[in-house]
Amino acid sequence: MKILEYFKNQKEDKNFNLLPDGIFTIEQDGKIISVNNKLLEIFNTSRFNILGRYFSDFVEDGNAVLNKITKDHTTAYVKAFATKPKEEGEQEEEKQNIYLEISAVRNEENQKVYVCVRNASKRHKEQKIISEKYNIAQKIIDEKNEFLLNSSGTILSNLVSIAGFSRALLDGIGGALSDKQEKYLNIINTYSKDLNYDLEKLFALFRLESGKITYKSKVFDLISLIKSIDRVYKKDFQDKKIIYSLDYSNLTQRDCYLDSEVIEYILRCIMDIFLRFSNLGKCSLNIGHPPLDFLKTREFSANTSLDTEKYVLIEAKITDLVFNTDELKNIFDAYYKGETKRPVGLKATLNLLKLYICTFGGDIWVYSKENFGTMFTFVLPLR
Repeated sequence: MKILEYFKNQKEDKNFNLLPDGIFTIEQDGKIISVNNKLLEIFNTSRFNILGRYFSDFVEDGNAVLNKITKDHTTAYVKAFATKPKEEGEQEEEKQNIYLEISAVRNEENQKVYVCVRNASKRHKEQKIISEKYNIAQKIIDEKNEFLLNSSGTILSNLVSIAGFSRALLDGIGGALSDKQEKYLNIINTYSKDLNYDLEKLFALFRLESGKITYKSKVFDLISLIKSIDRVYKKDFQDKKIIYSLDYSNLTQRDCYLDSEVIEYILRCIMDIFLRFSNLGKCSLNIGHPPLDFLKTREFSANTSLDTEKYVLIEAKITDLVFNTDELKNIFDAYYKGETKRPVGLKATLNLLKLYICTFGGDIWVYSKENFGTMFTFVLPLR
């Protein structure tokens, strides 16, 4: 038999057999000409059953895998076939799937390929268990998000009604109020509006996490959008006696090719933070183009001064809001439980800002310090 040719004058290399990984020596056509003991252990077979056969007999798409990893100098995670020793009365050995991590090098001088094999079956089993658990958890999360999103309209509508009717009573629609009635109605009105804000941001986060957001990019005038938002919020700042300033004089590139509704939502999130967390402090919104050095230090792709106009830099400062060091480390995690209790709406808003801005290829940073307040700085590409 031809297989016996491989046993003639075979010199046993003790070091070869002591290697911790399985080793194939393979000819250019994929025929196996030598293996070590560790490989026989991995495949649960003998030299007689493996020598003279082809690599693809043991590894799925073996030749294609070898060509790729020897060319790219990479490793591969593959499915292979081990043999289960036949039981008494069975006609042939039963194949069992095993999973391997393999690397290979081709020796052009002697026209051989040397393949190093590690058994990854245990890792594959663990990954499979983790994957199954993840799929179950993801299904629960998806169902939860679907339920909450379907319920969000009713919940928010009820809160708007409570805020609206309490406001109407405060305005005297039901007649004169005593001091105590007015006090309690003011509390109801304030808390219902705060709760509406928190839930609206939380539902928006659920919607984003559920993948139900689609983006529709179109060209729009960024300055016109900024002006329209400013008009909506200006009266609210005046009513709360908040010192608010807006400066977009350094914004020379007006055309923006993104989803205008999402950009509007991002800017409204900033304005809502100003309104809700500022009492008698100062808020400022400065919009322009980032300096070249700023882009370079943060590894954006601008290479010349002209390229900076492809980005918009937004700096939003609020003096009444300060985060401690621990909060700053986890500021974009809506579900982080810190020592300081913050409204869920604030956490959700910051999480939304990060997700939306990064979706467009931008980034956001937060600086916060006592006697200074908090500065939100973010960069967005204009298209």
